[in-house]
Amino acid sequence: MILIAHLYDLFDTKENIEFFYHYASESGEILDIGAGTGRIAIPLAEKGIKVFCIEPSPAMRKEFIRKISKRKKLLANIMLIDSNAISFKLNRTFPAVFLSGCFDHLLDDRERFLALSNIGKHLRPNSKLIFDVFLGMMKDSPLSPSGKVTEGETEYRRYVGGKILSNKKRETILVFEKYIHGKLVDRIEEHSLVGIINRNNIHDLLKKTGFQLTKEFANYDFIRYKQGDPLLIVEAINIKSSPDLEGY
Repeated sequence: MILIAHLYDLFDTKENIEFFYHYASESGEILDIGAGTGRIAIPLAEKGIKVFCIEPSPAMRKEFIRKISKRKKLLANIMLIDSNAISFKLNRTFPAVFLSGCFDHLLDDRERFLALSNIGKHLRPNSKLIFDVFLGMMKDSPLSPSGKVTEGETEYRRYVGGKILSNKKRETILVFEKYIHGKLVDRIEEHSLVGIINRNNIHDLLKKTGFQLTKEFANYDFIRYKQGDPLLIVEAINIKSSPDLEGY
């Protein structure tokens, strides 16, 4: 996401702010891991929620800071931390934690286990973990149009594709094109890796790291998940304070 941070919000049109606010309003403060440009954190902070944001990408943090730099009232509700899901340490616990659009960036079961274990250490007993995984994207797909945004005389186009690699990983390809008066003036191509995971794998990891699965949704309108749905949203509660690291 180094090259595209400034374009991220243009095309991230998931209508999930109210979904996450539902959980945040219950707790008053949340831990947002993989906070990106603050697309979820900033609206929550505007509603009075205290948000602790974990984001490892300098480019994403820079865009986040740009967005809040002239809104000093928000600074009382936002703490932005340079770290990642596996290594962050805050020496305190939270009533809820979100991971939106980033769980698949944990590339294998060891990374997922370490991340969930670390998250568990930062959650109070029976606190909620909420994350989403786009299971439907874990397959080969040709580079195809995936959005168009017009701002005055400027038009941005996005293309998305990917291919399955041999080690349970998928290479995702993002291409952004910028047109002014119909003429192509810029093209950015970025490649990234995501880990391939399935629903049963997720259930097993939650159990091993001290979480109890409570609900599964197929979209941000709280519709119940059914096998084959492309989006899986997980709600789980922390039932174990110190996950057992043996075996990983």
